[in-house]
Amino acid sequence: MLLVLTAFAFLFLGRELALRWWRDQPLGFYEAATYSAVIGVCLWLSSLWVLALLHLMTEPVLLVRSAVALLAAGYLALTRPSATLSRTRERALLLFILAWVVFILWRGWLLPPVSHDALAYHLPKAVLFARAHGYEPLSYLDARIRNIPASYEMLLAENIVLQHRDTITEWISTLFYVLFVIASAAIAERWWKSRATIVALFAAGVPVALLHSGAHKNDLMTAFFIVAALVACGRYISERDGKALLVGVAAFAAAVGTKPQAAAVALCVAPFLVWVPASAGTHKKNLALAALFGVACFLLLGGVVYVSNFVHGRGVIGVDKQIQRETVIAYGDWPNLWQGPYVLLAGPFAPNARELPVPWEERPWFWRRYELFFSHLGIPVALCAIAMPFGMFALRKKAPKEAFFITAATLAAFFIMLPVNFQPHGMFSISLPRYALFIVPIVLSWTVVALPARAAAVVAVIALAAYAIDTARNDAFAPWAFVEFVRAHPNTRQVPFDAFRAAEVADRKAGPRDRIAIDAAFGTWIHPAFGAELSRPVDFIPQGEGPPLIRNDADWVVIDRGWKILWEHPQFRDLSQARNFLVRGKPAAEDTRVLRYLRGDSRFRLVFYNPVWNQAVFQRIR
Repeated sequence: MLLVLTAFAFLFLGRELALRWWRDQPLGFYEAATYSAVIGVCLWLSSLWVLALLHLMTEPVLLVRSAVALLAAGYLALTRPSATLSRTRERALLLFILAWVVFILWRGWLLPPVSHDALAYHLPKAVLFARAHGYEPLSYLDARIRNIPASYEMLLAENIVLQHRDTITEWISTLFYVLFVIASAAIAERWWKSRATIVALFAAGVPVALLHSGAHKNDLMTAFFIVAALVACGRYISERDGKALLVGVAAFAAAVGTKPQAAAVALCVAPFLVWVPASAGTHKKNLALAALFGVACFLLLGGVVYVSNFVHGRGVIGVDKQIQRETVIAYGDWPNLWQGPYVLLAGPFAPNARELPVPWEERPWFWRRYELFFSHLGIPVALCAIAMPFGMFALRKKAPKEAFFITAATLAAFFIMLPVNFQPHGMFSISLPRYALFIVPIVLSWTVVALPARAAAVVAVIALAAYAIDTARNDAFAPWAFVEFVRAHPNTRQVPFDAFRAAEVADRKAGPRDRIAIDAAFGTWIHPAFGAELSRPVDFIPQGEGPPLIRNDADWVVIDRGWKILWEHPQFRDLSQARNFLVRGKPAAEDTRVLRYLRGDSRFRLVFYNPVWNQAVFQRIR
């Protein structure tokens, strides 16, 4: 509840600042809401990062900061001249989105954290930041986890500091789901002055967005900031509005501080901002101010992680200089240039929820319709993407210049992203729906406007309802059957699809303050080791050769090193080979080092062992 009040305070403050800055210029409802959200969330994030860098992220300090924001917003509201925003009966359709938001908040309050990334790194990083009262490089974590930006985890950490639990921490994704929908509508509102709410409904019904709206993931947060930046930059291109340019720069900085892929969009939009035909003096001043402002925003909105990576010798985006291994982004998988778009278009029509037929392979690719890591953008968006070139041609004389510029920059960024190299081949292509959410409002805005308004609204509502019901029933990480199970067993921390990972077993056996040592690698489930009250001390066993360093007061040792078994069979090159090689890899010597040592150590006894997944739990003999 305290974090909800914090979010309200900063969004309220953002609204009052936006209405003051644009008090003499008309803003559409969705455009004003988008700018308000960007300003408010960026103030929220920057204040959090400042406290985190000073290691002052404690409950009293956070509450005082939020109170100051609320008082400032209240003062601005009382002294602000009246502002006029556009009004339309169309917005009543947003009640359909509200129904989903209420459901997903209820489900988040009920369920424990359940997805892979929540348990492997989003929540563990947040707990470690909360315990350190701020940002730490976390050098003992796997490089692919410690090197990625951490703005989302900072919001989770604040939640944990304020409520001392991980209950309903998913609501942050719900907030950014709503903001993404609003920013999507703002694109259509700027270009056409109509059909904005219908675009919002179509965007709200995108299956991968529905899955993310109740999960611990940062993709919706990134998508919101990118789309909001496109809205603001479009305003600068059309109206030379310097305030909009600063909002766009802040939004891009926040997006890059959340996920590095956002930099591709920022780089593709930048030339169009530089080219804007404006009075030379004013334009140069705007760009100079934006550049300086951008540097400050980058540092205050999560960019400090890139700086930390560089200072600690790991490269800006996580390239380890010692072993020359890419740990965040590898590039050059060129077949993705045509395979990625095919997956986006074909995914919604796949006949099987667990595999995707592709024309370039005899066997279908591994794929999961109801997993938030993959999923799809939905049939309406796929059809609109096919129709988009025709819509652009038909509307070429009516469309504002910003529509063409923003579309060109967005598509360029999309194609620049495609050759990212995840192994096995195809993994990035099937993950595209969540990475490519920022193209959804562009596609919809070029096509929905050409449809009859009433028919489009009916189709949007039906699609939203159908996909929402389908998602609620079949979400791979939180299926309806599990919701009913948790209602009958309200204190369960069991994960429905894998109840026997090592940290989960230890969580069920250990006391609330027992000390746990973890032998962790990429993909290790760490979070269950902290316990439901997040009260257990957790140590990470250092890598290396020889006997493992385990504290004498460690009560339990958890070994979870199954990533190589799952994904890294030496012959597993392509997703069409999943039937042959998935879960058939072999652990490396470093993965079994602690296990081999403890099996010969009389101070510990083995209480759980799963050789298939290389999972083990040892208890110290007292």
